Amino acid sequence: MPMERMRLLVPEMRELLEANQVEELKDVIASFEPIEVAEVFEHFSEDEQLSLLKDLDLSTAAEVFEELHVEEQMRLISGLAHQRAARVLDEMSPDDRADLFEDLPEELVSRFLALMKQPEAADVRELMKYPSNTAGGLMTTEYASALEEVTVEEAMRNLREEAKRLEVVYYLYVADRVGRLVGVVSLKQLVLSDPDRRLSEVMKSNPVSVQLEMDQEQVAKEVAKYDFLAMPVVDTQGRMRGIVTVDDVVDVIETEATEDMQKMASMEAVDEAYLRVGFFSLARKRIFWLVALLFIETLSGKVLQIYSGAIEAVVALAYFIPLLTGTGGNAGAQTSTMIVRGLATGEISLRDGSRVIVKEIFMGLFLGLILGSFAFGRAYWGEGNMALGLTLGISVVAVVTMATLAGSLLPIFFRLLRRDPAVMAGPFITTLVDVASLIIYLEIARRLLF
Repeated sequence: MPMERMRLLVPEMRELLEANQVEELKDVIASFEPIEVAEVFEHFSEDEQLSLLKDLDLSTAAEVFEELHVEEQMRLISGLAHQRAARVLDEMSPDDRADLFEDLPEELVSRFLALMKQPEAADVRELMKYPSNTAGGLMTTEYASALEEVTVEEAMRNLREEAKRLEVVYYLYVADRVGRLVGVVSLKQLVLSDPDRRLSEVMKSNPVSVQLEMDQEQVAKEVAKYDFLAMPVVDTQGRMRGIVTVDDVVDVIETEATEDMQKMASMEAVDEAYLRVGFFSLARKRIFWLVALLFIETLSGKVLQIYSGAIEAVVALAYFIPLLTGTGGNAGAQTSTMIVRGLATGEISLRDGSRVIVKEIFMGLFLGLILGSFAFGRAYWGEGNMALGLTLGISVVAVVTMATLAGSLLPIFFRLLRRDPAVMAGPFITTLVDVASLIIYLEIARRLLF
């Protein structure tokens, strides 16, 4: 929310809340989006937050409550009177409600399920069967549907009534008598069709759908591929079970992108906002890979120890170690970032592995020759030593080629092992290339200079 809107909203809400002017407070909140009201909640005390949720009408309270962070939801739902909490939960969208219940203590889950309306409680139990990172865990069970033999006029009449209880209506899903998804009609198509025609005549047959068990990242790719506003979810018999809406897909994309960025920085994924993560919890997620990389870097010291005689004989060799390891690390990080991104978006598949590796080998040679020429010139004209220049130039070509090969091979190898290839990017690939670069550089120096 823009700061000027927040400066207007917070004092006005607090003044009306303190004066117990509930109707005026509802009017003010109605002029703002639920996400904007949720954003200003942190400016109120817990007692004031609970009062707001108690005084607002149920639908508004549920909309605002859905926009709060899970930690705030858990705190506030525990503070509300149980009957009021149950009514707010009843009004929430099924997918958001199920997400909250997954984080609640079992005691509260049992208590609220007993107090909620039976259909909503059954929805929660159904959605909690599925892992949260699958289509089943992501979907909402509220969607518009009709039988294929229904006429367009009947479908429109029923939809007007059905839409009152639905969060969103993008499409009308058409099912047969046993609930199997057989077609889909967009609202535009429904409005433009002859009222006397049956849905089976105007629907798009064989609609695209996803299975309950499909991973959320793949679901997001399918929605993006077909430009759908909602994706139907079916079971193994093809029966419609729910829909995944585009707003949930946006959340998935953001979550997956954040997770990949964190893994590329060699740390465990953090599933909370930075300022909400505890100090020691954040340290625990970062320390493992830092320790692992520290031990790998100790190999660099061992390499230098092995070749210490060569370095003592030609001290200038040491001058160019940072240049070489830095160049190799940069080339490897560039390659691994592109390959990890390609694997994540589906631009690169395992079948493309050999083509990618060959392409990056030639890319490494090409880039290495250009960079090696600069390195040769720096060593030759800077140190006045032709042999040292050749050593550095050849080493740069070899190191850049090795780095691009490693940057393409390792992510593909990890995907082949069904592991997240993002782990092989960033500091990890840079550290491996550092060690390998020293070995290549000093071995070439040993052969050319001694």
